[in-house]
Amino acid sequence: MSTAVTVAVDDREPPALVSAVRDHPDVTGVTVDRLSAGDITIGPVGIERKTPRDYVSSVMGRSGPDLYDQVERLDAAVTHAYVLLEGDFSDFESLRTTVSPTAIRGSMASITARHSVPIIPCTDRPQLVDFAVRLAHKHTDTASTRPLSPGAVPSRREPTTKRMYGCIDGIGPELATVLYERYPTVESLLEASVEDLTRIDGIGETRARTIAAAVRE
Repeated sequence: MSTAVTVAVDDREPPALVSAVRDHPDVTGVTVDRLSAGDITIGPVGIERKTPRDYVSSVMGRSGPDLYDQVERLDAAVTHAYVLLEGDFSDFESLRTTVSPTAIRGSMASITARHSVPIIPCTDRPQLVDFAVRLAHKHTDTASTRPLSPGAVPSRREPTTKRMYGCIDGIGPELATVLYERYPTVESLLEASVEDLTRIDGIGETRARTIAAAVRE
């Protein structure tokens, strides 16, 4: 059962984003104010939201603050920092820009490796909001009144892919470790069938379908 959350949105974000946040079933309160870092905060989680075009512009320093500076400020201000893309990697291909896809991927790898801040693509605005809320649930365990057990929240020293696996519904830290050992990259997990996943101890057909759906969203 999901627990209600309150979300803060930076007042420079578009009204449509605020509406999408208010429309989420788990959100009971929204404040719109000038945030010191990030675009969305939910408890200990801070989100820097970027469209593909925004991402390219901020990486190149063409519009407003440099993305690397934004990530550093966000990382210092919150316990768990993320960059969520309002779009897919394929959207970068359609942009008319002098920045090559290779350079874009390199910048993402640099931010993830140097700052331990994952960059996660979300298909559209509602999915971005939903993912942000799910991250908050995962990091605070608000669905339960029991205290967090050791290792319940993935350490930021863990590999990014392993941390992402731990954010899938029904996947705890132990199962995330097993899943990561079998599929160390998201690409390798994408190639796994439901039948392949059910061969792992602790993963039945229902959980396997949940995992497969999560990595394909």
